[in-house]
Amino acid sequence: MRIFNKTLIALSAVSLMSSFAFAQTVAIKGGKVMTMSKKGTFKDGVIIIKDGKITALGKGIKIPKGAKIIDAKGKVIVPGFMQSVSTLGQAGIPSLSSARDSSARGSGMTASFTVKYALNPYSNIVADNRRNGLTRAVSAPSLSGGLFSGTSAVITLDGQRDLRIKDGPMFASLRAGGNGNVSWAKIRIIMDQVKHYQKNRARYMKGQGRRDYMLSSADMDALIPVALGVKKIAITLSGRNDILSAIDFKKEYGIDLIIIGAEEAWMVADELAKSKIPVVIDAMANLPSGHDALGSTLKNAAYLEGAGVLFSLTATGVGSTHTAYLVTQFAGNAVAHGLSYQGALKAITVNPAKIFGISKTYGSLKVGMDADVVIWDGDPLEVTSNTEHVFVRGIEYELKSRRSMLRDRYLDLKGENKKPFARR
Repeated sequence: MRIFNKTLIALSAVSLMSSFAFAQTVAIKGGKVMTMSKKGTFKDGVIIIKDGKITALGKGIKIPKGAKIIDAKGKVIVPGFMQSVSTLGQAGIPSLSSARDSSARGSGMTASFTVKYALNPYSNIVADNRRNGLTRAVSAPSLSGGLFSGTSAVITLDGQRDLRIKDGPMFASLRAGGNGNVSWAKIRIIMDQVKHYQKNRARYMKGQGRRDYMLSSADMDALIPVALGVKKIAITLSGRNDILSAIDFKKEYGIDLIIIGAEEAWMVADELAKSKIPVVIDAMANLPSGHDALGSTLKNAAYLEGAGVLFSLTATGVGSTHTAYLVTQFAGNAVAHGLSYQGALKAITVNPAKIFGISKTYGSLKVGMDADVVIWDGDPLEVTSNTEHVFVRGIEYELKSRRSMLRDRYLDLKGENKKPFARR
């Protein structure tokens, strides 16, 4: 369709034009600045953005000559938000299998699968999430049919050629490997075999030594960094018994572990805090998804905060990708059920930055950080608020996407817009 072609061209032009503005110095003055750092929140200050970084912020900051000035009086300024688990940059049409690049199902691959080759910087979904204040995400593999799903990617939603900032954790799902009891037995056996394989890899590749490993050599190679504790593994599980098993697993094997889901985490919050295992939760999970999630509650986040657990919030299902930006509303709902307001903002900025290893460059507003800065016309956790300016790594992007362009195209059906575009 002609509208499809015109939209893609227009969106490409938006990204291209934005890149030309990279070198321009920008000064944001006024407004309520929520830094998510030790500097806290202040009003009517100045933020200076230059060459993709925040070079100054606070009160009494001198605005450089020639800088573009944005008046943020009466506005709220926060870091760009982050979605902790998604398929952003991969999935295009969930109902169309040929448009889903997030799963290794049927390929013979599990742990050796990686999403980095599927990342599409020109995805319409990336632009739409960005205009709604989302600037970072973890793009994760979907279930492969085995215990392991593969390696994720930590991405930036700037629409540039390479979305990937770094490889993310290895993903695994406890239920994908059978029942929880079987899965824990499998994962221990596999970790033991990976360590043996790593020590004897040279002999194995020559056809010598044992050949009865549970996984292929490619999958074993991918798991070596996990077994050595130098690569994180994110395991999806729900119940408190499995969470306690995960804590034991970390102690026994020295694994750098992240728990995804954790609907019953609040029941063992103190144990999680002591183990220093971070969790990623769906703040809207309040109904049992299975027998191991009978304790699901909207207060999960509040209990974790009270115990001092490092956690982040995520949206799930189609909402984890096409409308991943709704994680702001998830955070707002968590506040309504006991989570502190500051804790909710941390759970979609600085906390996921810490969990996924990018806190040195993203997650808070302070000098030297990437300039992921979003200006809102009101409370960013309120559903009626909208973004007015979105910066990703210092580039300001137009608040435009295929969805908004289609809305504008058909908003007024009078005059020249009376008839829709024909197919050609």
